[in-house]
Amino acid sequence: MTALAPLAAPSPQLAGYANLALYSAMVVFTVAMLLYAAYLAALGPASGRADKAAQLVAPERELVTAGGRAAAESTGSGVTQAVTRGDEPPAGDPAPSAGDAAYPGPSVRARKLAGSATSMTWLATALLVGSIALRGLSVMRPPWGNMFEFATAGAAAAAVAFSVLVKRNRWEWLGLFVVGPVLLTLGTALLAFYTEAAELMPALKSVWLVIHVVVAILAVGLFALAFSVGVVYLLRVRRESASLDPVDASTPPRGRRWDAFLDALPSATRLERTAYGLAMVGFILWTFTLVAGAIWAQKAWGSYWTWDPKEVWTFVVWVVYAAYMHARATAGWEPRKAMWIAIAGFVTVVVNFAVVNVFFVGQHSYSGL
Repeated sequence: MTALAPLAAPSPQLAGYANLALYSAMVVFTVAMLLYAAYLAALGPASGRADKAAQLVAPERELVTAGGRAAAESTGSGVTQAVTRGDEPPAGDPAPSAGDAAYPGPSVRARKLAGSATSMTWLATALLVGSIALRGLSVMRPPWGNMFEFATAGAAAAAVAFSVLVKRNRWEWLGLFVVGPVLLTLGTALLAFYTEAAELMPALKSVWLVIHVVVAILAVGLFALAFSVGVVYLLRVRRESASLDPVDASTPPRGRRWDAFLDALPSATRLERTAYGLAMVGFILWTFTLVAGAIWAQKAWGSYWTWDPKEVWTFVVWVVYAAYMHARATAGWEPRKAMWIAIAGFVTVVVNFAVVNVFFVGQHSYSGL
C-alpha cells in the first residue's frame, strides 16, 4: 500500500485562512440564497406581463352557433356562443412553462436578480474551493480525511456542478433548492462535525484515499443535485396535474406567485429527464466507489468485504439507486413513483453520512469527532 507522507509540518496559519474563507463563503452563499428567493418572487405576475402572456397564448375569438355553424351576424333564431381558445390549456397539455413559446419569460427585474444571484454563487463557490485547498495545504494531505472535510468537499462538488450548469442551461430556478442545502450542509459541518486540521490516521495514508473518496464526493454532489431537481419535478408535475383537472380548469387564474413560479419551470418531462441523468451519472460513480472501497479494504485489511456498517450502508445506497434505475426503465412505472425511490436513495446517502459515521462503530470510524 502506497502511503501519502506529509511534505511539511502543519501550518496553523493556513488552517486559519481556510476557516476564514469558509466563513466568507457561507456569508456569500447566504446573499445568493436571498437573491434567488427574490428572483423566484419576481417571477410572479407584474403589470403588463399578464396582457403580454394573453396576447401570446390566446388567438382571436370565434363565434360558434349552438348547432355548430359559424354565425356572421347575431339573429334571434340562433343561439350564439363565444368560445375563447387559449384561455385554459387544452386537455392533455400542461400549463405554459419556461421551455414553451407561450411563456413570456421573466421580467427585467427577475433577470437582474438571477444574474446577481448567479454571480454570488460563483464567488461563494470559489471561496469554498479555496477554503478546502488551504486546509489541505495546511497539513499537506488530501482535505477529506474526516466528516467535516468530506461534508465541505461534498457541498463544494454540488456547488461547482450547479455553477457550471446554471450558466449552460439557465437553471436559475433551481438556485434556491441547491444553495439552501449547500449552506445547511456547511453550517452543520461547522457546528456538529468540525475538527482541527491534523494528520491522517495511519489507515488512511494511501493513494486509495484520493481515488475512493474523491469519486464518492463527486457521486454525492450529483445525488444532491438530482434530489433537488427531483423535488422541483414533483412540484411541477403536481401543478400540471392540477391544470388538467376539469374543476381547476374552469376557474380563472389566481395569479399567485407560487403558481407563477411553477409555471415558469421547465416541463415536468424535462425535469424528470434531468434528474434521471444526474442520478445515473452519480450511480455510475457510486458503483466505482463501492468497487474501489472493496479493493482498498483488501489491501488494508486483507479482505474485500467485512460486513462493516459503512460497507453495508454504502451497498444499501447502491441498491436503492439501482432500484430507481430499474423502475425508471420498467414499462408501467410512472416517473413520479420512480422519483420517490430516487428521493429515498438520497435519504440513505444522508443516513450513511450523518448517522452511520457517528453512531456505528466499525473499521470506518474516521469521523474525527
